[in-house]
Amino acid sequence: MSEGVDKAKQIDGLDFEQALAMLNELVGKLEAGELPLEESVAAFEAGVKLSRRCEALLDAAEQRLQVLNDDQDA
Repeated sequence: MSEGVDKAKQIDGLDFEQALAMLNELVGKLEAGELPLEESVAAFEAGVKLSRRCEALLDAAEQRLQVLNDDQDA
């Protein structure tokens, strides 16, 4: 299995807090300019994946809350 697939599976298994912490760490490193170009590109790619994971988890939570609100209205 390729390294990229392994990392994607790892990201898919993160909860919101874990993904957000990793994203914040990557952003800090990118903002500090402490990474060489190739590592910066890889960090940016990982950051996009982490951002998408956070967004998906937030969307799922929002849907759950909407179901609860709809149940209360019925």
